[in-house]
Amino acid sequence: MLRINIYKTLFAPVLAGMMLAGCKKWDTHNAVTDDNLKQTLFEQISADSSLSTFTQLLLKTGYDHVIASSKNFTVFAPSNAALASLDAATINDSAKLRAFVGNHIATQSYFTTAATPSLRIAMLNGKYHNMLGNTVEDANITNADRTARNGVLQVINKTLPVLNNCWETIANNNAVPANQKNFMLSLFAKVFDTTHAVQTGVDPITGQPVYQPGTDSTVTNLYWRFVYDLRDESKQYTFFVLVDTAWNSETIKYSPYFKGPDSLTTAITAKWYVAKDLAVEGLYTPATLPDTLKSKFDVKIPVDRSAIVQTITTSNGIVYVMKKVSVQPKEKLKQFVIQAENYRKTSVDKRGNTYFRDRFNPLTGLDFRDVLVYNHGTALFNINYRLYNVYSMKYKVYWVALNDFQTASFTQKLSIGDSTFANFPYTTVAPNVYNEVYLGEYTNPGYLDYLDLWLVAANSTAVASDPLVCDYIRLEPEF
Repeated sequence: MLRINIYKTLFAPVLAGMMLAGCKKWDTHNAVTDDNLKQTLFEQISADSSLSTFTQLLLKTGYDHVIASSKNFTVFAPSNAALASLDAATINDSAKLRAFVGNHIATQSYFTTAATPSLRIAMLNGKYHNMLGNTVEDANITNADRTARNGVLQVINKTLPVLNNCWETIANNNAVPANQKNFMLSLFAKVFDTTHAVQTGVDPITGQPVYQPGTDSTVTNLYWRFVYDLRDESKQYTFFVLVDTAWNSETIKYSPYFKGPDSLTTAITAKWYVAKDLAVEGLYTPATLPDTLKSKFDVKIPVDRSAIVQTITTSNGIVYVMKKVSVQPKEKLKQFVIQAENYRKTSVDKRGNTYFRDRFNPLTGLDFRDVLVYNHGTALFNINYRLYNVYSMKYKVYWVALNDFQTASFTQKLSIGDSTFANFPYTTVAPNVYNEVYLGEYTNPGYLDYLDLWLVAANSTAVASDPLVCDYIRLEPEF
């Protein structure tokens, strides 16, 4: 015990000294050796004589306090030379000036070394910029990655102008042709939206919420809702606007496929089908613009660079004013394929006699699923389907119906748009036929929001005569 105490007495001071020396070394390791890290972004900018003009703009807009706070920012500070040409209209308008200065301040720290591939950066004014290595938009970063206590300073050789987004360009830029612009601006409508609705109760019959009138709807633009919200600053779009003659030509070309009850309805529907395929997500500059793009609806858009009248750069993409963008009807007006197992309803509830079968087609080499209703005992038993947005034109009609469950043939038929089941004849379904069978032609005289179809069994209750079976039904447009 005495020896242990002696060791403690001898070595305790040594251990304490070693620990103290270690702490001093760690303190030295953690010490701030970069004087820039002792300064806020504003202190660093205001101390740089080459950024004196930007310093004055920060003071004038109150952003000096913002970038002196404890939050992290990246400031893209234009040099005095870059700001020499800043227009007086921006300098003398407090709102415009604040938007301009905010367009140079990002909400996080961004280093050039991390900007590969490109980054899309949110700015304090709500806009976004693309940063790639030592560039931000078309400005070069001439003094990069200067760290401060609350972020990063990037000195740039050009200003970052506050641009309109794609939608603001359509609405406000006089270079955008009138006819397509007016149509786009006509698409505002009140739609059902419970995001901010006030619920006042529950419907005792349906169990659905009841909302205070006026709070369960909002006014929006149908293009934003069903195609792309061209106001979205966080994304980028390429949008084509046709000169008036080209716009008129395209809408006239498509009018026969969208015949409505009157000429106005026809024109509106045709214009919608032209406009919906003129926007593409992604930025395609003149240097990267391919000869074909695909719209959200998988429609091929032919792009003739020689037809570009004007190129308008926006804060979230690019707008091209075009002499023509001629999309062929066969690209826009797609075939309809109905998977037979996905029906809406049946004439009689025969779920106990309905089978969803997984099969293999040796002709196509593909698996498929079909529907079979067998031994249902109901004459003219039928299954209902519904197509939406059906063009006014002629179609060739086909089906695949596999009879591999009995050796006898039977008949069934398809009826389109006619609940009397009179417009297509019965077709024989022979055993083990895997190929597509042509049923005939159907002409849809007017554009329809929806069109009903029925798969109809024989007018018989005999087990071998009244089955219904189908893999798919296909309506192919004839041009």
